[in-house]
Amino acid sequence: MNTSPNLYVLLLGKFMSLFASSLFTFVAGLTVLTTSGSGLQFALVLLFGTLPRVLLSPLAGVYADKLNRKRVIITMESLSAALFFLAGAASLVWTFGVPVFLIITCLLSIVSTFLSVTLSSSIPFLFDKDELQRANSLIQSVVSISSIGTPLLAGALFLLLPISAFLFSSSLLFIIAALFASRLTFQSYEKTSADHSTWEDVRSGFRYLKRQRVLWTLTVLAALLNFFFVASQVLFPIVALQEIGTSPLQFGLLESMFAVGFLVASLAHALPIFAIKYRLATVRTSLIVMSCLFIAPAVPVYFDFSITPAIVFLTAFTLFSGFFIIRVNIPMQLYLQTNTEPSYLGRVIGVLESLAMGITPLGFILFGALSEWVSVAFLYTVCMVCLLSITLLAMYRIRHDIAAEKAAVSADAESA
Repeated sequence: MNTSPNLYVLLLGKFMSLFASSLFTFVAGLTVLTTSGSGLQFALVLLFGTLPRVLLSPLAGVYADKLNRKRVIITMESLSAALFFLAGAASLVWTFGVPVFLIITCLLSIVSTFLSVTLSSSIPFLFDKDELQRANSLIQSVVSISSIGTPLLAGALFLLLPISAFLFSSSLLFIIAALFASRLTFQSYEKTSADHSTWEDVRSGFRYLKRQRVLWTLTVLAALLNFFFVASQVLFPIVALQEIGTSPLQFGLLESMFAVGFLVASLAHALPIFAIKYRLATVRTSLIVMSCLFIAPAVPVYFDFSITPAIVFLTAFTLFSGFFIIRVNIPMQLYLQTNTEPSYLGRVIGVLESLAMGITPLGFILFGALSEWVSVAFLYTVCMVCLLSITLLAMYRIRHDIAAEKAAVSADAESA
């Protein structure tokens, strides 16, 4: 199988930028949680990392369609490097408290929004159609490898190194990522006309997405599901660090197991034998399994596991969760990339991200506050019931589209 030169360049650059941002995010969240012991303050760090993405994703999508995508990617990588260099220099003079971590997290999120939307909408212009599943799968594997290494490295070095070491390291990694981005070669594509206002372009992306029945249903579903998935981001560290009593290194190991599941699934999906035939049906099955798995972190709390059995149980949960998240993401990405007009791709991805994540800030605040008043095990149970109910309702709504996709694939196979 011939491999596009873009693949290696993109994978290496993405690994550097992901590792850099994840390194800071992990250290910032762990610092706030261990020093304050407050689930609400930890949730605020997550909120400040999410809110800019919710507000700015549609705008980022407009500029991805209007501007030179390669130039946007290089600029955003360079701005991230400058941000971390300045933060590292400041950390040598001042001791960072929670407000400083919130400001840095917010600024990083702003830059990362323009970078991620532009990069996501660039995939069909970097690879041929028959390379898309392999490219998406390997990109997910890079995300996984970065997610495995970051918690382990940061957890091991958290008590040994000052915050400045993490910040300067992230700056260097972003510089390397910018150099890799400069080597990308794009296929020719039609840019959006610059005659329309930015707001009109955002509205046109929203109108286009709403006309696509399946994409619109999946977007609304993603928004509702993300509200409850936020619970895991807030509650899982509380379960591991406070309810069970894991060390920072053990918590880093547990966090990395999500990524191991991602890695196994993404590498498997890069092989021709795992080519996805029925994209919507695969999404349906995987979402149902994920919803049922969501109760797992509550089990060690309900049954008062000792620390070793609890870690083993949570490791199994994180592995399976990582696997099925990829099993949802890959077919959804393929459906979006192959069923969206190229000139709308940036705006659709931007609007989709904004709508899908728009409700998550409320989730950060709500679950962060509830974690201080209500049992985390009870919160996990409520979320599992809601997740499963929402998934079944949404899949019932597009049941005819799922059947039509199966029939179309079968017809194509018979004609071939």
